[in-house]
Amino acid sequence: MASLKNQLTVNLLKEKQVPQNKITVVGVGAVGMTWVISILMKDLADELALVDVMEDKLKGEMMDLQHGSLFLRTPKIVCGKDYKSAPSFRH
Repeated sequence: MASLKNQLTVNLLKEKQVPQNKITVVGVGAVGMTWVISILMKDLADELALVDVMEDKLKGEMMDLQHGSLFLRTPKIVCGKDYKSAPSFRH
């Protein structure tokens, strides 16, 4: 028979195994950001990477998403103007 301590510390909820998913969105215009918001709201990725040649807009959108991500489950949002410039793209 299990001790009282063991009975109280049993994990009743099985932890959900979440696969490591990364999604890259190329272009942070109206359509690209619509995709990004949909991806974030549906919790489809563990990491979201944004690529666009317009660096100012890209960084602004990324900062907005990072601030709002406190309320979502996507832990990592990265960006770069091309695939070589963002460290997370090099896997």
